[in-house]
Amino acid sequence: MRTITLVRGVSGCGKTTLAQQLALGGRRRLLAADDYFMDENGVYQFNPSDLPKAHAWCQEATATAMNEGLHVIVHNTFTQRWEMEPYLQMAGNNGYRVTVVSLFDGGCTDEELAGRNTHGVPLAGIQSMRDRWEHDWRSGNPLPPWER
Repeated sequence: MRTITLVRGVSGCGKTTLAQQLALGGRRRLLAADDYFMDENGVYQFNPSDLPKAHAWCQEATATAMNEGLHVIVHNTFTQRWEMEPYLQMAGNNGYRVTVVSLFDGGCTDEELAGRNTHGVPLAGIQSMRDRWEHDWRSGNPLPPWER
């Protein structure tokens, strides 16, 4: 059966490292909203105002991979259920089995996470992610905050 694996966690916890290990071998597509911000030279050029575009791009790339019959691994922060919901819906619509891997903070302090993450997420951003984290994402609200 085809699968989609959602790897979730606070910035710096090891999502990308785990996703890369999971993607070894076979017909798999590894995706993240952060990929949108990579330029043609492989340099990360983050622009916070483009985050909605980045997530839309990641969802579209996921849909394309599913249409190609690939196993898909998406590694985003996914702090709350509503952020995963489009992927969960796509999985159901395409007959994909879903696996969610929650790394949360990888056992690191906020300071360690701020130092480990490769995209320059500051300490305040790490703390914000930790504050809104839904440990029991299955019980989380599937609607985005602006639709509640």
